[in-house]
Amino acid sequence: MYLEELVALFESASDCFPQLKNERTREELRLAIRGKKYDLQDKALIEAIIRDDSEEITDSFLSGLEKIRGNLDKDRNMDDYLKSTEGTREAINIYIASLEHLINFYYNNLVGKHFSST
Repeated sequence: MYLEELVALFESASDCFPQLKNERTREELRLAIRGKKYDLQDKALIEAIIRDDSEEITDSFLSGLEKIRGNLDKDRNMDDYLKSTEGTREAINIYIASLEHLINFYYNNLVGKHFSST
């Protein structure tokens, strides 16, 4: 269930970057997410993140893409870079890293609350 929601969130986060809105990118994203083999606890946290903090993933993802723009050579265009396989993979990696950062944040907060209340 969470897989297609993450893909849809990636699509909406990519509104400013239409080069990422294609079936090849969506399929690579699906494969990358499946490859992470999230456990049941992670999946539950992902669903909570999608429901409650989707804006945080989007902001982090867009911030990462802006860092790419800043690091590109002057003769390299962001549009062309994101159309490339390398650019697509980097965008997907940034998105997944943003998600995993939030998973860790949620997990640490849950564990922290558990131990602080006992």
